[in-house]
Amino acid sequence: MESRVFEHGDVHLRVDHGIFELFRRNRIIGSYRTPLSWVKVRVEARKGGVTRLHFGNVEQLDAPIYAGTTSSRHLLATVEIPTTDEPLYRAFFTELAHLSDRSVAP
Repeated sequence: MESRVFEHGDVHLRVDHGIFELFRRNRIIGSYRTPLSWVKVRVEARKGGVTRLHFGNVEQLDAPIYAGTTSSRHLLATVEIPTTDEPLYRAFFTELAHLSDRSVAP
């Protein structure tokens, strides 16, 4: 699998050799790294034009890579983005879904 990189604002997402990595530039240093087949992103719309992307590992390998949520429990990393930027992230994860034979929830 070819490397894929998505950089937007303070967020850097990368897939290389089947491994997904998330890096974010903020006061709390942290990253998230997992096989692409395990990654899940759950999208939570918030007030004030903010959307949270919650990253974690799937419980079942056929779960959508990207879907909406109302809960951030059991997730490992969270990134806040402007709601207007969410389609850019959705497009990147749609590409990753195709590469990993996974789906994106509507």
